[in-house]
Amino acid sequence: MNRKAIKKIMLFLLAFMLVFPVYSFGKAEAVQAAALKAPKLSKVVRVNKSVKITWKKSKGASGYYVMRKTENSSWKKIKTVKGGSKTSYTDKKVKSGTTYYYTVKAYKGKKVSSYNKKGLKIVYEVPTTTKPDTAGGNTTATGSTAANTASEYTIETDVVLSGSGSGYHAKLVACTATSAVSFGIQYDKHARAPYTGKAWFMIENVAHNGAGGQNYIWVQKAARDKTYHVMLTVKKDGTCNCYINGKLVKTVKNSSLANTTVYLRVEGSARLNGDSVNATFSNIELKADGKYYADKIWGTHDFTTNKGIKADASGYAASKRVTIKGKVKGLASGQDWDSAYEQVSGIIQFVN
Repeated sequence: MNRKAIKKIMLFLLAFMLVFPVYSFGKAEAVQAAALKAPKLSKVVRVNKSVKITWKKSKGASGYYVMRKTENSSWKKIKTVKGGSKTSYTDKKVKSGTTYYYTVKAYKGKKVSSYNKKGLKIVYEVPTTTKPDTAGGNTTATGSTAANTASEYTIETDVVLSGSGSGYHAKLVACTATSAVSFGIQYDKHARAPYTGKAWFMIENVAHNGAGGQNYIWVQKAARDKTYHVMLTVKKDGTCNCYINGKLVKTVKNSSLANTTVYLRVEGSARLNGDSVNATFSNIELKADGKYYADKIWGTHDFTTNKGIKADASGYAASKRVTIKGKVKGLASGQDWDSAYEQVSGIIQFVN
């Protein structure tokens, strides 16, 4: 082999050795960067006076950047969470009535992952903090609550009712397949005097579904388009206590609810075809089998019975909120919520 050929071979080998490490290093960098994936968002919930966001661990991350925005702002980093195994952050700088969005980026050194640009949404509402006020009207309670009141089953919420037509109501319900106690606000133009054409807090105690199984108790006057904090509790012996703004207002007994599984619901109904209901239940708290967990998100099941009414539980997981609204339709001539009670409601049942 002559000197000229040897020189060409050596130049080729030198060029290959110079290029190959750069290619390999670049490829390794690309693989490493690709491995730092955007964290998968889990959920965002209200916890006391804060908002907690959780996510899935991102492989290879040494920490996370928590981002937040509102309806009128862009994404902004609010916290650096150090540690690749950390998967939650609690945001305490939140204001009631504000809609927030949260998302998360993973980082390792100077490398930062992509992120979920849509984020998770929550409408933050301040939890119960003010003193009991039986007059009602945009008040919440620090009196009796699901957390501090002995019971086997409890449903507690802030409720506001509006509507149109001859009658509509918003109620909390504790029931079995054949019996129930419900408690809430009802407006009825056809109610007997002195309840005619007025909004009242009312209890319906249903011992059984047969004739004569229902007992109605009017508790006190209410106002439409105002927020009340209400609670319904059930003890093991079937004793049911009803609370308004943290104060016990009435006790009834239903033996059919004793020593059995009780199902908890929110319900919105209207009286006649064309009557409408708009019921909002927020800050919903629940208790079953004598156990209460402040941060627990229950499952939900839609038992709505009228095609004109929509029960929307899509906001429950994020902000413990359910809305039930719409117009009753499809009743036969002469039917109303007394003769066709099983056909006039929007219902969300909570699953423990």
